[in-house]
Amino acid sequence: MRLQQYELQLADLAVTVRRYLVSRGADTEVAADVTQDVFVKLLEMQLILPADQLRPYMFRVAWTTYLDQFRRQQRYQQLVELYIQPTLKNEGNFNHDEALAHGLSRLKVVERELLVLRYVKGLSMQQTADRLGLKLSATKMRLRRVHRKLERLMRSEEHE
Repeated sequence: MRLQQYELQLADLAVTVRRYLVSRGADTEVAADVTQDVFVKLLEMQLILPADQLRPYMFRVAWTTYLDQFRRQQRYQQLVELYIQPTLKNEGNFNHDEALAHGLSRLKVVERELLVLRYVKGLSMQQTADRLGLKLSATKMRLRRVHRKLERLMRSEEHE
């Protein structure tokens, strides 16, 4: 199979995978992100699969990637509901997890605002970027950095 034919097949398959994820309950934006992630994984592997193996492989990777992202989103939502909302309401009662509460209190206001827009208000990444006046890629990177910073703060709290 020639490279151009392979690329055309991949482009057609991308549309099919995205539709599959939407039919299984994923939002259109999430399905597009997952489809892109699948292609990144495929390119990173530098693996050229035969046509009869490519389609099942991509569907399987897309579904597992979507499930991982969905579970991660659910976990973040739980954390936001338990810890960030009480922080925003200035409630001093943190009975759940002192390390997380301490970590959230040590975040900058801008960092907490990013978490609130994304997880409390449920805005998409693009909407969050627009609200903050940032590019989408910058918003994703800042969100990732805030997650890592919060994790470091929580770990340092546990060791103190």
